[in-house]
Amino acid sequence: MAKVNKVVRLALSGGIIGLIATNPRRALDNVIDKENQDGWNAIHFAPHTDTNLLASILRIVVLVLTLFLWTWGAGYLILFERETAR
Repeated sequence: MAKVNKVVRLALSGGIIGLIATNPRRALDNVIDKENQDGWNAIHFAPHTDTNLLASILRIVVLVLTLFLWTWGAGYLILFERETAR
């Protein structure tokens, strides 16, 4: 048996809509539940933020253009693993 890993990025909404409608814990639970049903086990998660300057600037521009209602936000990186037969 060999272990196989995969990384899943969970993106959250930002802005006023994200502040009101996004529940990070529920979003994490939903992603982990779905992957568990497919046989994957979550072994680690970490906050994910943009380190790309262009993406950060674009996110701010979108936020201003939507009158602070919406932009894509940060999120989480989740590491999953499962055993496979080789």
